[in-house]
Amino acid sequence: MTTLGTKLARLRSKKGYSQQEVADKLGISQPAYHKYESDEVKPGLENLFKIAEIYDVEIGELMDDVQNIISHNTIDSYIANAAGNVINPVFNMHSEELLECVMKSQQDLTELMTSQNKLIELLINKLKS
Repeated sequence: MTTLGTKLARLRSKKGYSQQEVADKLGISQPAYHKYESDEVKPGLENLFKIAEIYDVEIGELMDDVQNIISHNTIDSYIANAAGNVINPVFNMHSEELLECVMKSQQDLTELMTSQNKLIELLINKLKS
């Protein structure tokens, strides 16, 4: 199985980008991006979506490794519920519905933060006057 880092290096080479150019597009440092390509660090979901956009590929082309990314970043341990039972969360990372839900949640959060920033600006302006 080809690692995510190998896929990223191949895609970058195919597009003719330098690591610095891709890092700039992602808003991270070149050494941080290098760690993605060398499989030292796995990108989070947000950066994974950005990477797919940068390389103009479907997220599915990178998906083989998404389950590992998720398990390393967020669900590596068991969760105990109120009754004391242990639940092992299992996510079908190949589900389009899940990906759409994640994207929708991110859009909703962006809109909420934008509204919050506008309210803060209004309050600041009101306090100044």
